[in-house]
Amino acid sequence: ITDGLKARGLAGSLDLQNAHGDQSTLKTIGDRFVHKDAKLIFAVATPAVQAMARATKTIPIVGAAVTSYTAAKVIASNEHPGGNVTGVSNIGPVAAQLDLFMKLVPNAKRVGTIYNAGEINSVVQIELLRAAAEQRGIELEEATVTNLTDLQSAVVSMSKKVDGFVFPTDNVVVAGMAVVLRTTVPAHQVTVSGDMGSLAAGCTAAMTVDYYKLGLQAAQLGADILEGRTTAAETPIGVQDVKNPTFNVTAMKRLGLEIPEDLKAGALLWQKK
Repeated sequence: ITDGLKARGLAGSLDLQNAHGDQSTLKTIGDRFVHKDAKLIFAVATPAVQAMARATKTIPIVGAAVTSYTAAKVIASNEHPGGNVTGVSNIGPVAAQLDLFMKLVPNAKRVGTIYNAGEINSVVQIELLRAAAEQRGIELEEATVTNLTDLQSAVVSMSKKVDGFVFPTDNVVVAGMAVVLRTTVPAHQVTVSGDMGSLAAGCTAAMTVDYYKLGLQAAQLGADILEGRTTAAETPIGVQDVKNPTFNVTAMKRLGLEIPEDLKAGALLWQKK
């Protein structure tokens, strides 16, 4: 976001605040921005967008890293937000994540997934994954968690029942991916993620948005609003078209897997430096 604003000559007065996941701190930050009469607020992640939307109904808010603005109840619709909130969505191609898994494990019958049912973004993505699995005749084994202890128990139990895992982006799972991989790697199970952090931690492959580019997109929306070219109310929610998978070279070798022929042309390769 900062780089995008710099490119538009608008980064000089940024007030960067981090709530470190604390709701009361988010409220304090929102109150601070309103008191300072901010011209626009960028908010990264769903809780931040929701907190800023509660703090003000007049200052434009541009969100980023939010899967569903409608599920978060901060806009009327993606096409016509209608209030003071707009932004870009980080929703990944969930069905394509499952398709990528099936390319790597073509005979799979049962796929596992783990998520925090209290996280709106996760629920939206799991609903999409559930629908995709049903359409493809794949049994989806689900487990819900709220913390890393739950996560460890869930993955150990589920690993014995499934042919591998698909992990759409979930904050608990992403934070605990090392815990997940301690079970899936020795079991030689394929794991497909919806974020680059999980891929870097050791997942086999990913279909994910580019978060840096999402930041640039959000910056462009904010700059257009600041320059009076549009308003939050009339700015549709932006998305990112993800077409190419990314493979963890080390993880693929460990599993003895090759990149499927029909994916080689656009495949991105990641390897730890």
